[in-house]
Amino acid sequence: MHPVLFAVGPVMVYSWGFMVAIAFAAGILVALQRAKKEGISVDTVLDICVQVMLASIIGARLFYVIGFPDEFTSAPLRVLAFWEGGMVFYGGLIFAAAALFYSANKHRLSALKCLDIASLSAAIGYSIGRIGCFLRGCCSGVECSLPWAVRFPGEELFVHPTQLYSSLAGLVLFLVLISIYDRKKYDGQVLIWGAGLYCVYRFLNEFVRDYSNHYLGLTASQWISIAVFAAVIIAAPTVKKMSALKRSKK
Repeated sequence: MHPVLFAVGPVMVYSWGFMVAIAFAAGILVALQRAKKEGISVDTVLDICVQVMLASIIGARLFYVIGFPDEFTSAPLRVLAFWEGGMVFYGGLIFAAAALFYSANKHRLSALKCLDIASLSAAIGYSIGRIGCFLRGCCSGVECSLPWAVRFPGEELFVHPTQLYSSLAGLVLFLVLISIYDRKKYDGQVLIWGAGLYCVYRFLNEFVRDYSNHYLGLTASQWISIAVFAAVIIAAPTVKKMSALKRSKK
């Protein structure tokens, strides 16, 4: 576990924040590469990316603070220290999607096309960002005796390396979505598959994550996964029809 990668004088570079920065950079590069093929300018992509990044950080941090308020009662200003870790992916995802819808409409672009591209960026960014969780030692799993179990410094038990499970899942999802993107039949198809597959993975992974708060036997993320997956199933036919309608008007 290396929560601090290195220090330059009084300035400490946190491993989690460093990996998240790399994750955002990788996501932007993927977006630029895909957007170029779609005829979207670099300036437009960068403008959208900045707004989406800010929204995702705010949303992810807000959901974490709401979920774990006791961590900030003695030091309220730590709410702003997001670079130390403490984010909820679903919160970032929801806020980022809202920001992307706004930005796409502002630039008169297809929101569904932009969300397809963003799905690729989110998958690779998620994969890289979870390595930061592993280095920080957060988001760890429950006790296990499997050959690949890990024991973090200061801890007695060997646990599931759920952060690495998540990183691998994000990479696999990225590769699957690239294949779907190259063969997609309508705008929004990558988004639908990405959101659906992520919900399935997240629901299953939560069973081996170490959580103290459960609601009716499931974690908050599992309930969100169920809700989002249901929304994806319901919305899929509508998304397909919307995309077909837009193509017919061209």
